[in-house]
Amino acid sequence: MATTRITPDNDAVVSEVEIAAPPERVFHALTTREQALQWGSNDAFEMTSWEMDARPGGKWRFVSKERKGPGAGKIYDHHGEIVEMDPPRVLSYSWFANWHPIPSHPTLVRWELIPSEAGTHLIMTHSGLAALPGACQGYSQGWPGLVAQLKIFVEQ
Repeated sequence: MATTRITPDNDAVVSEVEIAAPPERVFHALTTREQALQWGSNDAFEMTSWEMDARPGGKWRFVSKERKGPGAGKIYDHHGEIVEMDPPRVLSYSWFANWHPIPSHPTLVRWELIPSEAGTHLIMTHSGLAALPGACQGYSQGWPGLVAQLKIFVEQ
């Protein structure tokens, strides 16, 4: 299972997990539309769209829809630009989201894939959150599940 923490300055959420697959396999799942559409959906959210121009400066976007509960049908739009790409070690991109209190405030998501005895030690950091009240708490609830879904998908 993923371990997740909020940094002391309340600016970032960090999730870490060991994945029994090589970094190349994990990186491919992070950057390939067909795979992301599979591991990015769960009982609570359906990923309805996912696009990534996987190169520095390339754009990315995904849209998800809440499946149940009081927010059923609500659309979540995420988008940004690839900031760093060093396959199969690092993928980093700006992150803008339509539900943020300041949708134009840029945050940064960074996936670091470190070869390990098990296969890959993944560190996902979502930073730049201090300016968004409640964002760290919210993302600390969401990222662990998504990281776990990626692990399960890649290990299948």
